[in-house]
Amino acid sequence: MEIKKLQDVITDLIVFWKKQNILICPTSEQKISEFQKNRYFKFPADFLEFYSKVDGMKTLYPNENDHEGFLFYPLDAVISVSNEFGDSALINKDQIFLFADYMHKSWWYGFELISADNYVIGIFSDKNSFKPITNSLADFIEMYMKDSPKLYDYLSS
Repeated sequence: MEIKKLQDVITDLIVFWKKQNILICPTSEQKISEFQKNRYFKFPADFLEFYSKVDGMKTLYPNENDHEGFLFYPLDAVISVSNEFGDSALINKDQIFLFADYMHKSWWYGFELISADNYVIGIFSDKNSFKPITNSLADFIEMYMKDSPKLYDYLSS
């Protein structure tokens, strides 16, 4: 059921981005497979679905963003916290992957891979902080399209 919901949300996202003149560039299964092989990890199923339909904001990366200041990274730009911030104190920094940012890296959004399809998406206000938001990419995208205050609340509670 979650994949069906995600497919519907991605369809809405495509319309949302087209209204902002953001081009939609799907990623091939081969490119996704090569990316995972080269990075030694496997995306959760919903991230595979996302990147197979839209390759983030490929035409805006790295210097532009949407009307609200968000940038969803294209597949090639998804990066682990350990590679982005080598000296991060986060315990699982090798299993946390940044896939979006706000206002040119004022803060980041990433997911911590817990197991094959178990992850949590959160906000990174700096290299050592992670505030969980949701465990669903579909919910995250819906929050993004609704401009939810949760996406701006990076202070630890």
